Formats: sequence, structure tokens, C-alpha cells
Amino acid sequence: MTRRRWWAPRDAALAGPSFAAPPQTVYRCGPAGRSYSQTPCADGHAVVVDDVRSASQQKAAREVAARDAEHAKQLAAERRQREEAARGQQAAGFRTAPTAAEAAPAPAPARKSKSKSAATTRAPKPIAATSR
Repeated sequence: MTRRRWWAPRDAALAGPSFAAPPQTVYRCGPAGRSYSQTPCADGHAVVVDDVRSASQQKAAREVAARDAEHAKQLAAERRQREEAARGQQAAGFRTAPTAAEAAPAPAPARKSKSKSAATTRAPKPIAATSR
């Protein structure tokens, strides 16, 4: 007994000959022609919406769209993994408040007091002569 796959009808439909849908008439409506409708409107103009691509171009476009959709799923899964790994972590380099050690004022260094008389009575040092 063969097991039937649920996607078998879909594969058969994609592998079989593709039948183009009958041409539809689309109307461009509105004052600036910004809305489209399948029913005629008062100020509407008919627009040609036929797909002029060949069957191979349509197949290639479907393959690209499927590949892009698969890549988007992969990227979304990777993003969810990164978000899960980052859950509970804080942003690096950003602090909302200083630490206790940084918040405490640093003690001022002790200054040596010099008397003005000692500084003014000192003679300048002689410059040593160099011989060549």
C-alpha cells in the first residue's frame, strides 16, 4: 500500500501544463487614476493586464519567489534565535546611573604650603657649561 502525500496534488498541479487565465478587464478609476476596479466606473479607463512573459520566464519567476520566501523564513528563524539568546541581557556600554564608587566625591589632594619668602630668596641654578 502506498502512502499518499498531502502535497502530491500541489506537485501535480505545478508539474502539469499551465493554463493561462482568461484575460480580465481592469479599469483605472478616480480623479487621478489611483484606484483600480474590475467593474466599470464612470471616469474609468480600461487597462491591459495580460502577462506577456513566456512560460519559462513565469517558471523562473516562481522559482525566484520560492527561493526568496525560503531565505526569508531562514532569516526570520535566525533573528528569533538571536532575540532568544539576547533575552535578559542589557545593552553594552549604556548605564543609567553611576556606580556607588563613582558617585562618591573623590577627596581633594592635600596641598603643600610654601611661604612666599622662601620662593623669592632662592637663587637660580647656574647653567653648566659644556665643552666641545
